[in-house]
Amino acid sequence: MMGAREKREGRTMVERQSAIDIVCGAYDRLPGTEAKVADFVVRNVSRVPFLSVREIAESSGTSAATVSRFVRHIGFDSFSDLRMTIAAEEGEGADGPKTPAAASVSTADVSGSLELILETKVSELRATARGLDPAVVSRVVDLVQNADSVVFAAVGNSIPVCANLAFKLGQIGVRCQCPATTESMILASLSLRPTDVLVLVSSSGYSRRLETILDNAEDSSTPVVLVTSNPAAPFTPRADCVLHTVSRDHALSSSQFSSHISADFVVEALFLLVMTGRSQALEHARMEHKSLGRDKMSTPTMS
Repeated sequence: MMGAREKREGRTMVERQSAIDIVCGAYDRLPGTEAKVADFVVRNVSRVPFLSVREIAESSGTSAATVSRFVRHIGFDSFSDLRMTIAAEEGEGADGPKTPAAASVSTADVSGSLELILETKVSELRATARGLDPAVVSRVVDLVQNADSVVFAAVGNSIPVCANLAFKLGQIGVRCQCPATTESMILASLSLRPTDVLVLVSSSGYSRRLETILDNAEDSSTPVVLVTSNPAAPFTPRADCVLHTVSRDHALSSSQFSSHISADFVVEALFLLVMTGRSQALEHARMEHKSLGRDKMSTPTMS
């Protein structure tokens, strides 16, 4: 069983985030005019190191004062500080900005749009991997390895992320359950024990329904693992281990249409790490194939 809950793990993700990740993470908390500046910065990251405050204000339809407030709001001392940080991270040097794949996603430039989407998603994955604390990941792997049962909970389109990991862990002999509905998840949480583990996957890091599940986990002293892309997730102080993912959805659409590619990466990584630590993993996988493999065999049809 976990130690005192005040000894939380995985709280230093923000310290390892890139400047653009910080902008994306703060987007939903920004006032409307500052959000315009954030939109411009995220969509024109390769140009920002070569622009002045006035140029960014004009391009984003705001004012120099708004740009300055935006910079302070996201935690930088000045625009020069933000600009130098982005330049260092982008590796632009004095050679000028890279040729952008596309300024935005558009059917008028499908090739450029695909390149932009690819670059954005690859940067999400790299930032997610770079920001994960190995000690926290190891702790989560140990919890899953030694749990009597792993219960997953999510809402909306985060549920498939949980279902994917639950199925794969089941293939290697980890007792898991990912109920199909949030109501069923709430019922499952009523049976949690200290020797179980609750895994919450939530982009925002908050949901009233998930809060009920979290309440039940706390009542039963069950360790809680939170996977979230919100650096300021309300559930963070209540989780024992927090795995932060990075989302750059604002560079392509908006946070309303949240992507789960980085969350999928985290659960795939957890699965592979758990599998390598289980001596009977391959034997369980063979048993699973014996039980279910026949269903996947094609049956000759009569001509």
